[in-house]
Amino acid sequence: MKRLYTFVLGALLLGTHGLMAQGPDDDMPALSEERLREIKAQKTAYLTTKLRFTSEEAQQFWPIYNEIDEARDAIRRELRENMRPARKQSDALTEAEAQQMLTKGLQIRQREFDLERSSIERFTKAIGPVKTVELFRAERDFQREVLRRLRERMDERRDGRGGPMRRP
Repeated sequence: MKRLYTFVLGALLLGTHGLMAQGPDDDMPALSEERLREIKAQKTAYLTTKLRFTSEEAQQFWPIYNEIDEARDAIRRELRENMRPARKQSDALTEAEAQQMLTKGLQIRQREFDLERSSIERFTKAIGPVKTVELFRAERDFQREVLRRLRERMDERRDGRGGPMRRP
């Protein structure tokens, strides 16, 4: 069980970063708020279908999930903001600034880890351990599908079939 717990936690921590909205400093264009809402709605529908919740499970699960999802987003934003100076001008950083960034980054990652640990405990209590594992698998599958579709759209645009790639 400890091994499964560690695997799920590791997969969750590593796998969640792909859906973050990225900005002009990143390789991919930023997603609009509207597009992010669409993706979240699709994710909710996908998870609901995959996990086959009873009405009682759904009532317990979704408030917890939404709260944790908001906390994850806030942590990811903070992590990106912390690393922004290094992305913009890493050669201009002093040793002290770099050390401070690294230390703060570790503190943020620790909070992220603590949140994931807490989420596993809360999800397990609300929907049980089997559905909690299924949840993480479904989240990963959804993420892969969204990224696959995004890559296809980018390839189409790059190949001239979909017009020029525009940044919002």
